[in-house]
Amino acid sequence: MNVFLDPNLTCNFRCRMCYFSDPEYKPEKKRMDDEIIKKVAENFFKYALKLQIGCGAEPGLFKNNELIINEAKRFSVPHISFTTNASLLDYDKMKSLAESGLDEIIISMHGTQKEVYESMMPGAKFEKLHEVLKAIGGIKTDFPNFKLRINYTVNPDNIEDLVHFTDYLENYKIDTLQIRPIRKIGNSSYSDFDLKRKQEEYSKVVEILENKCRERSVVSLITHNLPEEQLYKQTLDVAKYTYCYISPKYFGVDDYSLEESSYRKHLKKNRFFTKVLRDVFLTRNRTVEASQNFGNYDVEI
Repeated sequence: MNVFLDPNLTCNFRCRMCYFSDPEYKPEKKRMDDEIIKKVAENFFKYALKLQIGCGAEPGLFKNNELIINEAKRFSVPHISFTTNASLLDYDKMKSLAESGLDEIIISMHGTQKEVYESMMPGAKFEKLHEVLKAIGGIKTDFPNFKLRINYTVNPDNIEDLVHFTDYLENYKIDTLQIRPIRKIGNSSYSDFDLKRKQEEYSKVVEILENKCRERSVVSLITHNLPEEQLYKQTLDVAKYTYCYISPKYFGVDDYSLEESSYRKHLKKNRFFTKVLRDVFLTRNRTVEASQNFGNYDVEI
């Protein structure tokens, strides 16, 4: 499985493309304690090929991410990443995460210049972003295998700004650039989802960035063709078996509780593995439901 874990359900930003910017949204104050983390590890981490800490909320607000990472290492999870807006990080905190065994930090930034960055991410400080990016260079010196990924969600108002990302590729030790087309996920203060009309401008910027990434051996996760406003469908529905979301109030599937014996026994009881085999061998031409939220785009390899 790919395990996506929100140890808390709050955020210190109100990014315009995120449901946290909805004036009517009320964040959950519930968060995991040490006992729950250990139960989650015992039930899920042994099956995980990847653990991503931070999915919809800001994990920097959680005080014991080192325990999560230590538990993941105890169960030999091959890859552990940490998705964050970076505002609460400094060199010492990142060093502590790296020493615990964190493999990758993913920083969300949706503008490359101060005005656009702070406009798209209310609560953010442009100077703090650069302070953290510079500090990561020091972390990578001490931990050569530590990776930095930048996650840039592109919309009609920040496409042109994306071209300035070439400066970041020159000045910081970035391993992966991930450009994600905007998608409506819940109510948000940003309302322009008609991205397709910007295809020409987007294609020009993408060509520049892909060439620069290639020059600097940076992995680029970029789709060439912008999606329509509605999420397009694809024909292979594997993610429902491999995508596993966990939070203080949700554990993998709707009807599972940590108070039960084990997650695996719960799946067996509900004939999960039979359903997998049936879909693999008997079902054809399945389509991904538009309501599913495990991916925002396709990447052509």
